Amino acid sequence: MAPRKLDLKRRLKKTNNELATLNRELAEQMIILASETGETEPLLQAVKTLQSVQTLYSVEDSPRESAEVQQALGDTLLKIGRQNEDKQALEFAVKAYRGAITLASLLGDEKMRVEIKKNYGLARSLLGKDNKAYSLFKVA
Repeated sequence: MAPRKLDLKRRLKKTNNELATLNRELAEQMIILASETGETEPLLQAVKTLQSVQTLYSVEDSPRESAEVQQALGDTLLKIGRQNEDKQALEFAVKAYRGAITLASLLGDEKMRVEIKKNYGLARSLLGKDNKAYSLFKVA
C-alpha cells in the first residue's frame, strides 16, 4: 500500500504544478486584457489568480516559480496602485516584492533581484516612503 500512496502523492504534486502553470497563464492573459482595455477588473482577477497559485507552489520545492509568482503579483498590484491611486494595492505590492527579492537572493539570481528591486523602489516611492535608508542596507 505504501507504493500506491507514494504514487498518489507524486500525481498530486504533478497535478498541482500543472494547475499552477495554467493559473499563471490565465493571470498573464488577464493582465494583457487589462492593458489593452484599460479596465481594472481583469487586474483584480489576476491578483486573485496569482494568490491561488501561491498555495500550489511550495517555496522549498519550487523557489524559482515562487519568486516569479511573487514578482508577477507585485507587478500587477503596482499597476493597480498606479492606475487607481490605491495605497493598499501599493502596500501589498511592496510586500510581494520583498518576498520575491528574498527568493531571488536565495536563488543567486542577481539579474532577477535587481529587476524586482526597481519596481519595489517605485512602489515605495509612490507610497511616499524614503528609499535611501533601504539602499544603505541593500534590501535582501
